[in-house]
This record gives sequence, C-alpha cells and structure tokens, in this order.
Amino acid sequence: MKEKQLKNSIKKNSILALLVIMVMLSSCKANSQEDAKISNLDENKIAVSTEIANINYIKYIDSSDIKRNLSSLGFKYRAIFSKYLSYRAPNNKPIYILAQNKITDEQLIRAYNILSFYLSNNEFYNKDEVANSIANSNAVLVMPNGSDGDKNIKAKIASAFGQPLYHNEVVVEGGTWYQENDYEHRDATFEEIFHFVHDYGVGTSMSPAALPSLSSEIANGLSTALPTNKSDWGKSGIWGLDSKDWLDELSKEGSLEQEYIVSGIDSYYGFWQAYSDNAGGMWGLYAAKNRAEVKQKDAPAAKIINEFLGDSLSYMARIEGSFIGDYKMYLDENDLYTHKSQYLDNCRLTGSNASNLYANDRNNILIGNSANNIIDGNQGFDIVQFSGVKADYLIEDGDGKLFIKDTKDRDGEDLLLNIEVLRFLDQDLVL
Repeated sequence: MKEKQLKNSIKKNSILALLVIMVMLSSCKANSQEDAKISNLDENKIAVSTEIANINYIKYIDSSDIKRNLSSLGFKYRAIFSKYLSYRAPNNKPIYILAQNKITDEQLIRAYNILSFYLSNNEFYNKDEVANSIANSNAVLVMPNGSDGDKNIKAKIASAFGQPLYHNEVVVEGGTWYQENDYEHRDATFEEIFHFVHDYGVGTSMSPAALPSLSSEIANGLSTALPTNKSDWGKSGIWGLDSKDWLDELSKEGSLEQEYIVSGIDSYYGFWQAYSDNAGGMWGLYAAKNRAEVKQKDAPAAKIINEFLGDSLSYMARIEGSFIGDYKMYLDENDLYTHKSQYLDNCRLTGSNASNLYANDRNNILIGNSANNIIDGNQGFDIVQFSGVKADYLIEDGDGKLFIKDTKDRDGEDLLLNIEVLRFLDQDLVL
C-alpha cells in the first residue's frame, strides 16, 4: 500500500542483489534436486487425542502442532527459517507456512487459521481445487522478520522464497496492536494471504488457475472501480485514489486485480473502521471504509467477498495470552477494536489470565483458558468446548447461572451465561 509505494525504489534496486544472494546460498551445499524443494511428505500432522469419542469435538490447532525440526526441508529453507506449519490440501499435498525466528507462535497459528478460512468450502464455492492448485505449484507462504523494505539480509532472502507476510504486519486478536488499532502495525494478514490464494489458487486474468469465473468477476469489479480513461486513474473512481503512479506500476506488474480485491476484503471485515486520518479504507486508497460502504460503493466486491469468504470470520480466533479483561465479539462503539471482532464466529482465550469472553448474536464456539472465566454466549446457539471428558467436571446450576469446574486443573472454574451446549471429549451436553 502507501508504505510499499514509498519503498518501491529500494525494492527495485535490491532485486539483483537478492538474486545474487540466493544463488550464493544455494551453492553453499551440493543439494540434490529433491533437497532444493520442500518435500511433499509431511510426516507431522496435527495430533488428535485418542480420547475423543465425540464426533462434534474439534481439535483446534495450537502451538504443539508447530514443527520446529526442519530436517525434512531443503537446506536453503533450513538456513533461513526456524519453524513451520503445513496445511494439508485435499490432494494430500502440504501447503507450507515457513516462519523466521521473531515470528511468534500465535502469529504463525493465525496465518494458518486465516489460510484455512480462505480455503474452507461454503454454500457458494467448493475450494478443493483452489487448495490443490496451490499445493501442486509448490507455493510457499513465508513469514520474514521485520517489515517490508528492511535491510536485514536473511529477511530479504526469506521474502524471495514465496508470498511474504512480515512480522510487524501480523496482528493477533487480543494483542496490543489489535486492541489499540495500531496502524503502525496494521494488520496485513488478510491481504497477503489472499494474494497467496489469489495468485496460486484462484488465478487471475493473466494467469488462470482453479476458478476462472471468479477471476473474471474480480477483473470486472476492478474495471468498475477505476475510471475508463487511464489518465483519470487516481483522480476519481473508488480505488487507487491519489495514487496514479502506484496504479501505473501495478498495471505494468499485472497485479491490479490482486490489490483491488484485498482493499475490499479489509474494509468488509472492519479493519479500517478505526482509521481516522481520512474517510476511506486502506490508507485512503479505497473509498469504502466499512462493510456498509463496500456494499453501497463497490457492490461487485461485496458480492465476491460475501460469496467466496462469507459474512463472518469462521476460524477459531485465539485471544493472545497477554490479554486481560473482557473480550467483546459484539460491536461496542466505545471499544473500536470491536469493528473487527464483531465478525468473529469463534474465540478462545489463551494463557492464564482471568479474562472473560462476551460473544455476539451468531452461533459461536467459545473456549476458556486455564483461569476462571465468565463466558457469555449472548444471542444465537452457542457452544462452550472443554479439554476433558464430562466426568472430569463438576456442574452446578443455580439462579439462572451455570458454574462448571474442571477437577483436573486445565480449564479452571467458569461462569457460563446464555450457553446452549457444553462440549466435552466424549459427548455434547445440551442445556
């Protein structure tokens, strides 16, 4: 976006240097052809407890699923990255997310969860071939240290290996950057991961892939967002405002479609509502700041986003362990972070702080942490999931309040309000 625009000259001058570094690195060891690529054999799948007898119980990914032994990867990856996760496509091939050492576990997990969200089937789209296309192309999502344009050599090399998502632009729910709407660390997670899915899975008009009809829809939306006359780009329309040079560069690169649709995605899910420097979204490049404005000003984008991704964010959002207080999943104008969190379907508290979780009016899955929590489902059909079997818990119902205590000291003692189902490893208890 604008910060990238300012750094374009730096990036152009560094391309040749990067290529030289990569060649030198590749020659440091006589790798076989197989070693130079990431192996398609991923021996490390997400562990599922043998105790789970409840078919409704979901084992959500956590830090125990992160792989820190990179011996199965090629030498050039082992030299640059320190951990990874892999998403298993329907064709049983992995899509790797490789992270450098400053990427936190929660940042890596969030990237995995958002990729999973983008690739999950819904009533409008079966995305199996999108995921298969990404896996077949051996495309890699990389998470370098620092920020785009930093001079760190290892981070530059890392960014050259795949679609980059930088440390300073991955904002975790419940963390300071997220809660305070810190645009110095603006959340680029949705943008960069959609670039990855768009380029290697969905396809573009210049590089077709699994969903040419969707590519065509995005291209058509772009055509309505920009003025017909190229000389008017940046002056009018609903996207690329005051950014003619940037639009010209994107046009030469063939990436107008990709940058256009992610502007709509970020505004549609509330990521620019708290931005006060101008009336628009994405640094003011996009005329629509929130979902209502996307629907009003950019109906093609609103349709694409709603059908391909959905009305809400259905991944399991992990509230960062440092968070203390009441986490709200409903819109509260007094807490501007809720312009984003209002679209979450599912949340879990992590860490050991005695925090509370207040859901919205959709059907939610909620999980507490190891401390004592208040969990309020609000409206909708709400489920609270626990770590053990039902026999491990003491349940007490009184005066319209439900208290549940984990006798094994994993989930603490929680007060539950407006909850319809208690979900254990062995059964669902319908209230």
